Amino acid sequence: MVQDNKEMIVRHIVSAGYQLKVVGEALDGWQPNSKDEKRWIDKFTRTLKKQSEELSKLKNESTFRKIVDHEDEQKRIEEIFGNVNTAREQFEASLLGRLKALHIADHKYHLEGKERNKLRRQICTPGTRVRILTSVIVWANSTSPECPSIYWLFGRAGSGKSTIAYTIARRFELAPGPVDTITLGGNFFCSRQFPETKEAKRIVRTIAYHLSLQCKPFADALSWSGKFETINQSVRAQLEGLLVGPWQASESARCQDPSIPAPNYLIVIDALDEIDESGGSDFLRDLLQFVNDNENRLKGLKFFVTSRLDKNLVDHVNSLERQKELYRLEEVPVEEARGDIKTYLTIELDHFKDREEIDKLVTLAGELFIYAATVVKHLAARGRSEQEKFLKMLVNTTHSSDPRLSSDAKAFVLLDTLYSEILARAFHGFDPEEQEWVDRRNILHTLLCTADRTSTSVVTNLLFTSDYTDVADALLNHLHAVLYVEGGKVLWYHKSFPDFIFTKARSRAFWCDEAAHHRLLTTCCFRVMEEGLKFNIGEISSSFTLNNENPALLHNINKHIDEVLRYSCRNWTFHLSATIPTTNEPLLGTLSKFLQLRILFWIEVMNLLKLHGRCEPMLQVVHEWTLNGHSDAVMSVAFSSDDKRILSGSNDKSVRVWDASTGEELKVLDGHSHAVTSVAFSSDGKCIISGSYDQSVQMWDASTGKKLKVLNGHSDWVMSVAFSSDGKCIISGSSDNSVRMWDASTGEVLKVLSGHSGWVMSVAFSSDDKLIISGSNDRSVRMWDASTGKVLKVLYGHSSSIGSIAFSNDGKHIISGSNDGSVRVWDVSTGKELRVLNGHSSAVNTVAFSNHGKHIISGSYDESVRVWDASIGKELNMLDGHTSEVMSVAFSGDGKHIISGSYDQSVRIWDASTGNELRVLNGHSGAVMSVAFSSDDKHIISGSDDKSVRVWDASTGEELKVLNGHSDTVMSVAFLSDDKCIISGSNDGSVQVWDASTGKVLDVLDVLDGHSEVVMSVGFSSNGKQIISGSNDGSVRVWDVSTGKELRVLNGHSGWIMSVAFSSDNKHIISGSVDKSVRVWDASTALQYIREMIWHSDEYGDTQKHTGWLLSPIHQGYLMFVPLTAQLPDAASIMTLPTSAASCVDFTNARLGDQWHECYSPAKDYE
Repeated sequence: MVQDNKEMIVRHIVSAGYQLKVVGEALDGWQPNSKDEKRWIDKFTRTLKKQSEELSKLKNESTFRKIVDHEDEQKRIEEIFGNVNTAREQFEASLLGRLKALHIADHKYHLEGKERNKLRRQICTPGTRVRILTSVIVWANSTSPECPSIYWLFGRAGSGKSTIAYTIARRFELAPGPVDTITLGGNFFCSRQFPETKEAKRIVRTIAYHLSLQCKPFADALSWSGKFETINQSVRAQLEGLLVGPWQASESARCQDPSIPAPNYLIVIDALDEIDESGGSDFLRDLLQFVNDNENRLKGLKFFVTSRLDKNLVDHVNSLERQKELYRLEEVPVEEARGDIKTYLTIELDHFKDREEIDKLVTLAGELFIYAATVVKHLAARGRSEQEKFLKMLVNTTHSSDPRLSSDAKAFVLLDTLYSEILARAFHGFDPEEQEWVDRRNILHTLLCTADRTSTSVVTNLLFTSDYTDVADALLNHLHAVLYVEGGKVLWYHKSFPDFIFTKARSRAFWCDEAAHHRLLTTCCFRVMEEGLKFNIGEISSSFTLNNENPALLHNINKHIDEVLRYSCRNWTFHLSATIPTTNEPLLGTLSKFLQLRILFWIEVMNLLKLHGRCEPMLQVVHEWTLNGHSDAVMSVAFSSDDKRILSGSNDKSVRVWDASTGEELKVLDGHSHAVTSVAFSSDGKCIISGSYDQSVQMWDASTGKKLKVLNGHSDWVMSVAFSSDGKCIISGSSDNSVRMWDASTGEVLKVLSGHSGWVMSVAFSSDDKLIISGSNDRSVRMWDASTGKVLKVLYGHSSSIGSIAFSNDGKHIISGSNDGSVRVWDVSTGKELRVLNGHSSAVNTVAFSNHGKHIISGSYDESVRVWDASIGKELNMLDGHTSEVMSVAFSGDGKHIISGSYDQSVRIWDASTGNELRVLNGHSGAVMSVAFSSDDKHIISGSDDKSVRVWDASTGEELKVLNGHSDTVMSVAFLSDDKCIISGSNDGSVQVWDASTGKVLDVLDVLDGHSEVVMSVGFSSNGKQIISGSNDGSVRVWDVSTGKELRVLNGHSGWIMSVAFSSDNKHIISGSVDKSVRVWDASTALQYIREMIWHSDEYGDTQKHTGWLLSPIHQGYLMFVPLTAQLPDAASIMTLPTSAASCVDFTNARLGDQWHECYSPAKDYE
């Protein structure tokens, strides 16, 4: 029991430290949106720190012994961690709030009551959809192993799929039956009515949020996973990081009692066809594939999905190996729909139920529920006589349809007639040739074209300089069957109505030319911003004051930034991007004037509205729009050799040829089925080649535009293409990681150049066509022999975390290994980079010099150990043998042998001169994280994920000792110079010193405590008097070997410290960190980190380092924000080797504080 208490304390201390780290990372850059949110953040942080301090007190010798010797004290320990867990549970809701769940996409947002400010949606009318609802409910409740995980319901627009989905969501949330085995876990109702509900990237995060509220074990797993960065990544990354990963991790907590079935959860996703462009189909394809690949990890989750029919997706499902077991597809049956429509009409129009008009309406509606629902809504506000007239008009109208029309088109002919009649009545009394009729149509079009749903007031103030709100309201009243107002915003009942308006052949006089109308709205937005934007619109008195500390700011914002100005600032680029540019684009002049000055005022407004994060992507939209001709982003351009023609390839799938002198478009080459990523002319200008996301390279006749050949072979996107100078060969680079060489005359593949570990983004021939170079997102440039296809050179450079560093024995050089896959050699005296050693195809975890300094070894995630010539950077040997990542390497003292430790749980001994593997030392049951030789080369030590340190005979490979004592992964090990002691650093937060001969922990040193997080690396000074340790707490600590006391703490890194070492003369210490820097320290001084010296002026300033804000020197106001990664190194660090250049800010003549308004003086044009 005593031992249990001791282990519990150690375990909880590590847990508390880890929780503090997670909270710190989660809250980094998170600005609370409310006082309550800030209060919860502060409370949780204070609780964790207080309880952590309490535990640290328990670890001094006398108190610690008292605790472990008295069982009653166990309650005290449990109470401390009860406080921590309670605080964490209270805070979880705030932490999960980072997922930003969309409440408008939640079925709860769709309530029937008109008194609620919600979207209007109803459950299925009783007696309708009985078969399909029963089918879904039976499927959802089935616990059979053969039951599909996904039920995909598809059908035409207007056939009632969303109503079914809404009914299912309500059924499993509000009224679970006695035999139900499943409950609603999450849902997302897609809709084009709101920007947020038509973005695929928001679906998974919302579902994860819902599921967290329903399932606490899942919420816990999600909180501790720390995978919130996947929010802005691909759908598959979100499914793994936010849903499947935490779901699998929570399995044991969800299934604690085998005799009680674990709860199952239903996920409902409706109307994926409402997602922008092909996003819905892409999401469903990703979901189907992900379930197919991870079915065993998803037990307990089922997905009910609705969308329009997508034949390509049906074919994709049928191609999946386990499609019968995983998916159920069902199209809404036509005859069944008609019977349900009759039931619906009979109930809603009960005073017509025995009349023939009902049967005729059913015939007219076909399978479209939306037809019947629109008729009901239109009649609802009419008197009995008007209802009679309208019904007779509908049923007596003769309809003819073109036999050439598709079944989908025929189904909408009668719906179009209904919409046309409703519009004709709304515009009755106005002449289409008069401005009043045009104004009303513009109001209607704007209600359908705004970036988000808005009010009639905003619409009319955007369109007109005088008040037209009454006109808009009157029009809306006539259109109550298709449009309605909730919460002050105008919405449509069904997407089929805007589809009707945006299709010229269907709506005719009421047609909206979207591009033309967006041009009008762009002009209107610029007019509103020109009139409304001004300097210091928030009336901020001092630049030293933060917005959230200005009590008058909210009042000033509401006073000066009205709703139409807010709309214009938020959405002007939305309308601009939907405008098709013309040759002499008039909007360019307006845009140019706006960008000269008003843009600064616009940024100010966006900041005040807390929308500053949208500025950069909005301006990127502007940049892409200015590329005339193409209707989407231009991906590649090229000149002809005579400079007379320009070639461009675009995301709009086209290649265009332009006259370079006039800018006139000469030809449009259509043929690719996806975005064109790269284009090139042949040297004689007669041929054009293009590469595309459709995985093909296409060749064109430059004079006629005729397609000559299609080169197929790549298995993924083609990113770059190029001609040889003689025009005989073509090369292409692809996201399948290969470079291919083609015969330009025959289209045959000549060579496939494989070697890149990432997408090949760029390819080119040398001028003599003997060499090919390729650039990849694996951050390497490769040079190839064009005749043989062999790799000649690989060029790398640091651009990621530094995982390992070492001094040369003479102290003149440093080597560093990085996650960017490279090893760099540095000059200690100057800090300059001398050379870069490239060859690894993955992160470099460990590096070391040989004793004589002539050789370098490196170990990598690519499972190899490499030996390099230190003077020229040439790779001498590659040691292949490990079957997983190499975590640590070391030279023997005589330089003849190399040892390596790997995730494959083995230690291997190699011949340094030949690269041959001599021995494999097996014994560890976990990854080997660190290895080292004794100074006489007779012994090897290794630290492992199995929590042990092992001592080996270097000549025989025999395991001599197993040192147990750490309670977590051993990250670093080292011998004292006389080989009498061994030190080890562990994830349990401790550094332990061992007697090398007996394997016992030395009583004098016991455990060196000081780090608040995992110890990643340790080392001895060469005289054996001091120990250094590097930790995930960002500090380097120096210890006295004889007393175990901490001598100094070196603070400066802003990330985990992965490696530390003494120079051979013990004068310097080096440390490498995930903050991408290597720092050199003076080992003899005990300089403290001087927090006041972040910047200088006549008087010392100050900084809030944890926030990144620099404070003003006199008034203690906020001067400027400096990201932690850009701040200066601390004073204790005498040298820093960064990965980017330093920057400085000159405040000379700056207008700050209450003088800040002097930085702007309006020009006459803007007065």
